[in-house]
Amino acid sequence: MNESGLESDVCFHYGSCEYFTIVDVSDKNIESVKTISNLSPEIEHNCAAPSKILESHNVNAVLVAGIGGRPLMSLAEKNIKVFAGITGKVSNAVDDYNNGLLQELSMNGTCNCSHH
Repeated sequence: MNESGLESDVCFHYGSCEYFTIVDVSDKNIESVKTISNLSPEIEHNCAAPSKILESHNVNAVLVAGIGGRPLMSLAEKNIKVFAGITGKVSNAVDDYNNGLLQELSMNGTCNCSHH
């Protein structure tokens, strides 16, 4: 939710977060961490904008607390895997990912929010 990298609190909804923390992991070791804005270059909010931003940074997996069907589809079209079940700090989510504790989502595993 902010630019604090690994110490950022996880945003509860993928498309609404202000920032993404990109963590480069190799053999379960953190190689680098950077934070990028979730602001589309077109200054337009749409379901595909965040996936385009992430794709431009060569992201291959996204860790989420919640996500709707259209954003999940947009990520899947770009071969970006989506894992659910994160809470707390970004560092906790990365640890859970490295330890295989997160569930990879399919198109059937989306948020049940009424606004999607």
